[in-house]
Amino acid sequence: MSIVKIQINHTKNLNKSVLASHLYDEIGEEYDLSEDDVEAYFEVENAYKLPNDSFITIFVIDFPELALRDLEPKDIVKSYLDTLNHLEGVISLVKLQDDFLREIANQYFNRLFAIEMELRNVLTYILTYDEKPIEKGTFKEFGVQLAESFENKNVADNYENGLYYILFNHYASFGEPKKLNAEQISGILQEVSLSDFQEFKNRLQKRYISELRHTEFIFSIMQKLKPLEDIRNSVMHIRNLSDTKMANFDKAVNDIGTDKGIQSLIAEFWTNENEELKEKTWLALAETEIKKYQLRQEGEIWFVDTIISDATILINDLDEFEDLDEVKNYIYEELKDNIAINDFTPDCKEQTDIWINEKLAQTE
Repeated sequence: MSIVKIQINHTKNLNKSVLASHLYDEIGEEYDLSEDDVEAYFEVENAYKLPNDSFITIFVIDFPELALRDLEPKDIVKSYLDTLNHLEGVISLVKLQDDFLREIANQYFNRLFAIEMELRNVLTYILTYDEKPIEKGTFKEFGVQLAESFENKNVADNYENGLYYILFNHYASFGEPKKLNAEQISGILQEVSLSDFQEFKNRLQKRYISELRHTEFIFSIMQKLKPLEDIRNSVMHIRNLSDTKMANFDKAVNDIGTDKGIQSLIAEFWTNENEELKEKTWLALAETEIKKYQLRQEGEIWFVDTIISDATILINDLDEFEDLDEVKNYIYEELKDNIAINDFTPDCKEQTDIWINEKLAQTE
């Protein structure tokens, strides 16, 4: 059953039978219902006389499950309310509760929730990539507006993401920082830490997102945010979800021909980022891991010891190698086992061999 609660301001008597008769006209024959069946859906909660001699009646319709035909339940409710609103003696009416709207809103809320979490995930990564803290100073730099005030320390102490505090339509504002005025530029030029003009240019450039692929993503979502925000506001404020808003939302979220929706843009961002950085990341992690290995030679036999802390060396007594090539192969296989990068099979032995040779040169 689905509840729709309505408050109606009127000047003539509107009892349960009168209210139900108009719904019967909407659905009675279509769903093979009697007038008594339809009236059973109704309950008048309260009726009050107002000082201006009009009345307020609050009533509930407890809709049963109706097999969908030509009209959606929300359209049945809309048509019924339109009929009531044109009755003689009706001044105004308003829905107080609408389970049909709530059900649709929940579906869109769940979709919005998933998209917004993933969108924040990307933006958090982009800002962290450029060492731009997610706090008031960065927001001010990019002209990002807050939905509510917050203190940097409180947000940090609770491990919150500061992006939860900004306006939804400002997610795309990180593409370009605000232009500096003459006074701000003069202030930078007068800083004692500034050594030359090149450093001044570098300082200005640091205000921007450094990677073109990152700014391209931010600009790509710019036109997608408004349809999402329209639905978001309607859901959060329990407003009507019009067919137009829902259609625009679907266009912004899903691919339409060659126009990619925001879901694909987010997925594509991570695919491109992984392709761009997976080998660099594996090598960088391998370089930190390879520092843990200490090589020693006793006679013709090589041993590989593992440094597990600054003060402790784990001696691998069983790992004896007859030549350095065996050592290099062993370490490389260990690195491949210990470092996992999504969708990447390393082919970097040449570089790890170079690092091992450098390590040996340092110990001589």
